[in-house]
Amino acid sequence: MNSLGIYFGPKAISMVETEKKKVKNHNLIPQAAVYNGELDKKVPAEVKTIEIIALLKDELRRNKMDAREATICLSGRDLIIRTFQMPVLPRQEMQSAINFEAKKYIPFKIEEVIADFQIKLDRLSHTSLVLYIGIKKETLDRHISILNQLDLKINAVEYSAFSILRCLKLAGLNGRGVVGVLAADLKEEDEINFMVLEDGFPLFSRDISLTAGHPEPQGKLPEKPVNIPEALEKLKNETRVSLDYYHRKFPTKTIKKMYLLSCQESRQDIVAFITELGFAAHFIDIAQTIDKSVPYALTFLKAYCASLSRVLKAEPKLNLLAARERLAVLKEKTGEKDLFAGLRDLRLDFRVVSLSIAICLSTFIYGSYQKRPLQKELADIRSARVQVASVGQETGYDELVKEELERRQKIENLDKLVKKQFYLTDQLNIIPRVLPAGVWLTQLTFRKVEDNRAELTLQGRVYLADSGQEIETVNKFVSNLKGSPDFTRYYKNINIVSLDRAQFAGESSTSFVVTCGSSY
Repeated sequence: MNSLGIYFGPKAISMVETEKKKVKNHNLIPQAAVYNGELDKKVPAEVKTIEIIALLKDELRRNKMDAREATICLSGRDLIIRTFQMPVLPRQEMQSAINFEAKKYIPFKIEEVIADFQIKLDRLSHTSLVLYIGIKKETLDRHISILNQLDLKINAVEYSAFSILRCLKLAGLNGRGVVGVLAADLKEEDEINFMVLEDGFPLFSRDISLTAGHPEPQGKLPEKPVNIPEALEKLKNETRVSLDYYHRKFPTKTIKKMYLLSCQESRQDIVAFITELGFAAHFIDIAQTIDKSVPYALTFLKAYCASLSRVLKAEPKLNLLAARERLAVLKEKTGEKDLFAGLRDLRLDFRVVSLSIAICLSTFIYGSYQKRPLQKELADIRSARVQVASVGQETGYDELVKEELERRQKIENLDKLVKKQFYLTDQLNIIPRVLPAGVWLTQLTFRKVEDNRAELTLQGRVYLADSGQEIETVNKFVSNLKGSPDFTRYYKNINIVSLDRAQFAGESSTSFVVTCGSSY
């Protein structure tokens, strides 16, 4: 039966269909075909999920991939992977102890996480080494929903770096002892995986990104080729940092050899670097184990190894889908137990019931006795309180606070009336001084627009027997107002709202409206 491996990477979605270990079809979808740069940030997650489903469905149909089972392979950016030591505990206590320890490494609530773990017992130090992998529920649910709507049965949800470890079995390597694994592709922008294993159990795992940024817009891959020398140099630096951290955490576990997965073009440079670090380099030529000629690509390799999850079992045995199902069953059982277990085991004893009632009654009576002096003192304080017309003897604290707020508001209103009163005498006294000949004011309106803003509206008429001169006179009037420092001290915005020709006393004249805005 055919199986499908789908790798959701940071730069691409890779799909590989296999029949047993044979590659039948494969396809690479750049993330830029789904995520469109800055515009994508404004699109709801539900809409993006629908777009991904439609895109994958179209690619499956176009590439004639008819597999009905699939394994999801996720990059490290979606997961939390940690290795930590714990004392040896009974099995029934281990789950809660691991959850408590994992809280140190998770930036959100433990209830929002689906997690799986694997334990390696260290008999020399009498400790347990725990490999912990977790994912947010909403992230896992989104990926599962995508495959469910593609009518695909999900076999497992794996971490891409652990999926790659199947390459060791494909190459016939047992991975005994402490060995390093470096899966690199300097031509792609995918995550490079560096791991250290002890008898197949990951002691250390790190995802190395050689590029930064988001997928290119417009649904295209970047045309600029990857700078191989620059990428190689960054890989060397990041590998040294990883090894330094590993040696500080596991000083007694010395790496014996380093397995390398890479393209032929970069093989020689990376092998030379590994040798320079003092490790024996062992290059794994994956092309010899795949009977179909496929150019080396890390995205392809991760999806291919994920598709072999039913055919080729490998360490570590971590499956987030199985962890999700176990959690659902546990919640169901725990809910039933909490609801009925206590009632089933309940046995009533008349003496115990009587004693309980007596204790409750004595507590109530003693409390009432202790309250009496306090109640009497409170009543005396209320009776001695100064009488205020608006405050009754039974007025409580909340009512007193409300009364105080109302009085403060009245004081503030009176204060505004006195201190923020706006006087028009000085402003109106300026207008006749700047009024040109031939201009008459017909109406003056003053109103408050907001608490600290007012507007003065001047309506008038100009008669000079020449419409052009009349308009110039209106402009001159406005200029005079703006040029008066005493007037503009109050009114900053002076504008002509309207100019119109109208008949007055049988003669044509120009009517105007000028607004003056102020703040105080």
